[in-house]
Amino acid sequence: MSSFKPIEVLDRWNIAPPPGSVTTTSTVLPLTFFDILWLPLPLVELLFFYEFPYPISQFMQSHLPNLKRTLSSTLIHFYPLAGNLSWPNESNQPMICYTEGDSVSFTLAKSNADFNHLSSNHLRNAINVSPLVPHLPASGCILPMLAIQVTIFPNIGICIGITHHHSISSISTLESSEPLPLLDSTVVKDHDGITKIYLDELDGFMGSQSISRNRRLRMMDIKLKPNMVRATFELNEETGKKLKERVYSPSRLVAICAYTWVCLLIAKAKTGGSKSNNTLFVINMDCRARLDPIILETYFGNCIRGCVVNAEKTDLIKGGVAMAAQLIKSAFGLYKIDLGFGRPKKVEMTSIERTGAMFLKESSNLDGGVEFDLVLDRLEWMPLFLCLLMGFMA
Repeated sequence: MSSFKPIEVLDRWNIAPPPGSVTTTSTVLPLTFFDILWLPLPLVELLFFYEFPYPISQFMQSHLPNLKRTLSSTLIHFYPLAGNLSWPNESNQPMICYTEGDSVSFTLAKSNADFNHLSSNHLRNAINVSPLVPHLPASGCILPMLAIQVTIFPNIGICIGITHHHSISSISTLESSEPLPLLDSTVVKDHDGITKIYLDELDGFMGSQSISRNRRLRMMDIKLKPNMVRATFELNEETGKKLKERVYSPSRLVAICAYTWVCLLIAKAKTGGSKSNNTLFVINMDCRARLDPIILETYFGNCIRGCVVNAEKTDLIKGGVAMAAQLIKSAFGLYKIDLGFGRPKKVEMTSIERTGAMFLKESSNLDGGVEFDLVLDRLEWMPLFLCLLMGFMA
């Protein structure tokens, strides 16, 4: 299995909107209760792999200037991404504030690692992709919202890494077919005092330390455990339909989630996992179309809540897949995001390495299938693989 290889940083820039281009009357976005809910969670890390069988010189001359120029132009309308997250002492809630000159960190790097191995579906060490993830501070009084890193694998490919705070927005904002985002957090109405409830919880988590008239913010610090490995499982449309029929699920996507949940429980049980009999499955649900009034797809901000399925491990292992399937939902569209290099060869969310999540998305092969990434301790992979194989190939 390929070993960890550091990168060589070639250059760094701070990319800002063109001077004077952000003309809106208000560049302060108070966080809504949807944003506050996600604020303490670990940073979101995404990697987009693209085949690029050309030398570094061609990328530097033909693509890099356009990439930087496009990012700068995009920030005119998505200026909160260049802004900073803070919680002023005089404010009752955190906010995102953009000031002229604020920017996004953009790093260019080179790697001699095995591009095809890192972007493959087979088993590989989770830590190996860490150098491709751009750094973004997770604690402090004023926190930048976004960092980008482009890593070149000479004559083979490139990887575009994106790190952002969970409180800034859901990735679905980038998928909208409309050209301009809706930057108005007042469209999220709080009729039940949810904001105050979340702020009270957040207040206890953050503590009372202040520096330069701003409260110190922090995110959950979850370290990557040793011996963690990741792999991607890909199912074509026909296999997904068969699994749906076997578990009497309303959709094949739900069936895949439910069946994988059970297989994970079996794998952990065989390797001496937690002694608790309780298990949780958290599904992120898009609430934009479920609110009154309905919020447009172009809304820039979180509009997602976690729905928790609580069950007994023994019930699910004995055949509770159908029960779990009724409650599980998913959203897709990552391979449709256009970063200027066509359709990605592979998209990965590296932040699941620390949270235990399953990253479910549409298949990269355009066949109507789906794929999902898992990160587990190396000892858990063989029983999981055998369990999945028996279900998906039956």
